[in-house]
Amino acid sequence: MKIQLYVLMMTLCLLTSCNTQGKYNADKQLGEKEQQQIMLSVIRYMGHLPKKGTHENKFERQFDEYYSKLALDYTVEAYHKGSDFEYFMASRIAPSLKVKKVAIGVKMIRNSNGEIEFYEEVFRTWKFEEDEMLEKGMMLFDLMVKGEDLSPYYPQNSGKEEYIEFPDQKVSYDIEQRRWVSSAETIQ
Repeated sequence: MKIQLYVLMMTLCLLTSCNTQGKYNADKQLGEKEQQQIMLSVIRYMGHLPKKGTHENKFERQFDEYYSKLALDYTVEAYHKGSDFEYFMASRIAPSLKVKKVAIGVKMIRNSNGEIEFYEEVFRTWKFEEDEMLEKGMMLFDLMVKGEDLSPYYPQNSGKEEYIEFPDQKVSYDIEQRRWVSSAETIQ
């Protein structure tokens, strides 16, 4: 019975993924330059800090080259412009013995000058081989765009099947600081 349920869930995920990949295909909605611009505008929030970089100084010009190169490591996999938010899902290769990727689902608001007024990383997946990352990531992206609850896919709720690494019971996204924070951290 468990095997049948698992096969049914994976089939539904695959069907949902196939439907949503075309609907949210970033390459069909945005040119290469627009995709690069999105990544350059968010990379200082999404990417790792440079050596000697902190959350307080990461916008200094001394780190421009680092972040420009880092943005090239990310791919915009999905995009949707809603009436209230822009949504996109980016992926990057994650350290692993096999080639695996992590996907990050984002909703944001940019003003007419392209400056970010609101930014939230809604989910970050576990590292998966590319096909699984796209399948699960696109399903999560579709739910995010529709404003549906992603908590059934959090680690504490998804059983043995992995989907979302963050948020979880200890790590959440702080919209004001525009970064992931742990409940163990002291927020100043």
